[in-house]
Amino acid sequence: MAPGQPSSSDIEASSAMPTPREAIVTTIIGGEDAPRSRWAHAGVVFLWGVMYIMVSAALIAYNKYLITPGRFPYSVPLVFIHALFSSTLASALLLCCPSLFPSLTDPVKRINVDRSVVLGGALPIAILFSGQLVLSNTAYLHSSVAFIQMMKEANLALVYTLSLVAALERFNWRNAWILVCIIMATSLTIHGELNFSWTGFSLQGTSQLFESSKIVLQAMLLSSHGKKLDAMTYVLLVMPLCAVVLGVALLVLIFVWPNEHLAMPAGHELAAWAPHLFLNACVAFTLNVVIALFMKMSSAVAFILAGICKDAMIVTSGVFLFREVISGMQAIGFSLQLLLILVYTLGKTFPDKFEQGVIPGLVAVLFDIKMSSAPVPLKPAKDYGALDERRERSAESAALKQ
Repeated sequence: MAPGQPSSSDIEASSAMPTPREAIVTTIIGGEDAPRSRWAHAGVVFLWGVMYIMVSAALIAYNKYLITPGRFPYSVPLVFIHALFSSTLASALLLCCPSLFPSLTDPVKRINVDRSVVLGGALPIAILFSGQLVLSNTAYLHSSVAFIQMMKEANLALVYTLSLVAALERFNWRNAWILVCIIMATSLTIHGELNFSWTGFSLQGTSQLFESSKIVLQAMLLSSHGKKLDAMTYVLLVMPLCAVVLGVALLVLIFVWPNEHLAMPAGHELAAWAPHLFLNACVAFTLNVVIALFMKMSSAVAFILAGICKDAMIVTSGVFLFREVISGMQAIGFSLQLLLILVYTLGKTFPDKFEQGVIPGLVAVLFDIKMSSAPVPLKPAKDYGALDERRERSAESAALKQ
């Protein structure tokens, strides 16, 4: 995984963006040419969505290609190169196209990036993010792309649990049952793995704990205090700190604590793979820009659906590019994961449309049907651990997947 969510990580696994479940700007088009403009806008959004899916899958596949014995199986230097490269290009992009950084340049949306934001918010996030990326990339040495992606789908349950512990989320029985089903579907994908590795499983599981903790910490330290960052500002703020953290880690691994599991490349290996490392870093930064533009132009539904397609594309790329074999049990488990995640994220994004149930809610969201203003009274679901409305809204906008 390379720097870049929230995603999705990030892609969660590959981007420093906030994850696809965060708040998204929706463009509204009107006027006499509204129908034509809407079709044109839909076409542009579709193209950016395809680019998001393809670049995300390409970055994961490229990382897997490099993190292979006999090539460049060095996760710490790889992630450090990504962080340094993304920091440099983001700084250049700020000078060339400041409109991509509204949190820094827009008079209305501008936030004050002071010492408390950097040291109290961005630095802890950067430490967790660096650990997440190093461990996840190292896991490629032991497990397949498809298996790792299937494990990542359980992040939703981890984030929800940690959010409850941190009092950022309310307990809701409907959400809990959906997440339990996601965990059961994830267990099918793990049990059905034909080439299971405890090392790969442990590395990826620890990486997901880092990622989920980062997402919750992000909600606590940034979102809950009104410091909502746009995607590119997030990159510009977090990635230089990641480069510092990883640079210190490199010095420790070289001079203080050499470790066979986090080995360092020789000079001739760096020289031999330099073209690939440069191209790989370019793909990682391209993903950052694509996510930023897609988030700016798309609706919440479009982003969620694109995220589901992206996950499926990553698994498919593992099967066809790396000839990875998935069992029937894994195929069933992964399909259930995607369906349940779709239901959960749409329900969290449009709670009013799911008041009458899951099926009516899906129909209302996917086909843009307005719910009746006087719905049939239903017995309200019990909520536990109620918070004030301000913190609840902050939790709703926190990233729920990587």
